Amino acid sequence: MKKKGKFYRAYTIEKSLKHHVIEWAAMAMSVIGAVMNAQLNVWGFYVFMLGNILWISFSMKHRHWGLFVTQVMFFALNVYGIWIWMQHPALT
Repeated sequence: MKKKGKFYRAYTIEKSLKHHVIEWAAMAMSVIGAVMNAQLNVWGFYVFMLGNILWISFSMKHRHWGLFVTQVMFFALNVYGIWIWMQHPALT
């Protein structure tokens, strides 16, 4: 048997019903937010932020650090998007 490196660690992901619900709700919020933003609806940013929060909680629990960092950055971009939107009264 080949010895694994000292940084190798295997994780078994066993999701409970709660984690499945969080994962699918996060996916739905992401899609709904994208559709709302495509329709030039500022509320899409808020829906996206809810999805980001759900993805962040999911990724922390399951140690998906790339997904975690991505969603933190997307959350910050949504805050920026809301700020930009509020700077242009013609958009509201």
